[in-house]
Amino acid sequence: MIGKIFPKSSGSFKGRIRYIFGCTKHDHEITGILTIDSNCLSPDPLPGILAGCEDDVLEMVKEFDSVEMMRRMTIDSEKAIKPVFHAMLSLRPGESLTPSQWRSAVRKYLNDLGFDETNQYVAVMHQDKDHQHVHIVANRIHLDDNFSMVKDSNERAVSMDSVSEIEDRFGLSKAPRPKDTWGVSITHAELQASLKDDELPFKHRMIAKIAGAIEATNAVDGDMFTFTRLLRKQKVFIHLTLNEEGQPKGISFEFDGKHISGRQLKRSRLTWHKLITQEGIQYDPETIHELQEEIARRDSEEQKRARIYFFEFSNRSKRLYIRFTAKQIEVFKLIEEILAIIDKIFGGGFKAKESKPVRHYIDFIPGRPLIIENELDLFEPGA
Repeated sequence: MIGKIFPKSSGSFKGRIRYIFGCTKHDHEITGILTIDSNCLSPDPLPGILAGCEDDVLEMVKEFDSVEMMRRMTIDSEKAIKPVFHAMLSLRPGESLTPSQWRSAVRKYLNDLGFDETNQYVAVMHQDKDHQHVHIVANRIHLDDNFSMVKDSNERAVSMDSVSEIEDRFGLSKAPRPKDTWGVSITHAELQASLKDDELPFKHRMIAKIAGAIEATNAVDGDMFTFTRLLRKQKVFIHLTLNEEGQPKGISFEFDGKHISGRQLKRSRLTWHKLITQEGIQYDPETIHELQEEIARRDSEEQKRARIYFFEFSNRSKRLYIRFTAKQIEVFKLIEEILAIIDKIFGGGFKAKESKPVRHYIDFIPGRPLIIENELDLFEPGA
């Protein structure tokens, strides 16, 4: 389950209440609507809406709005307030709760956030293709003698804890903790996409990976080289933008073929400047060339799983040895390409066979320059 609190607002409840009852256009398909719970005196608007009449919706809106009017008449204060509270609880695809279970979940959630029986609320379930979610609209004004407001300090942390307890109560799959995204909010569209894909949105997965690498780097008092290697283990690669002096001025991150800048991810923490001045990632400007080489080493983790192969390429008069550090399937593909090149340059008749290690060879690692060991004259005489 994912819990999302939408920005609170002042003014009338009309827009939110009409939205949750399906009276306005949605950004997702709704295959069913069901009123889960309400403590309002006005009747359930849904039957009237299905019959094409919004009278009961407007009656409910009037009931919500009247509390703020009474508060203004009772309390002599010019302080602006935001009484409109709107939250959503979303299940993962394939999971569902009964109306009774949803009612219990909604009441627990509101109670955990500080709402009580003196706060008006209404909860409506939307069936969105293959997953359920419930919208909750509540009045933050207590309908009592003081017309006090439900406090919203630390509400997002409270919301996460409440959702986790609801998951435990009903045996729901545990959602990734939003704290891993360093407080970057998830848009409604991203939320819907993540539910369908059964994972956090790309931006938030990136932040979680980078945050973990920063924490691990700091734990060992590491530097930008350490940070780069830790990211590479997670298949996250760094790209630097250099200034006129050849020093980094910007940083972007690549994962699964997608690129995003540190500024776009989290401007207050993941720009190049913030990483080295605020997040404690040490960087020596004198090491820029070595750092660029380290950043370019994308294949290091793959090479750990690779083997070393020696192959002899020979015809009747010439013999050449190449050492490959790669996976077997890569080696076989490379051999075919090398044979074709050698045949074009030196004529046909070359064959390749695996050999024992030799002293003189060309060292070939995919993605790196060729290295000639022991100043080899490329071809030795054939046997």
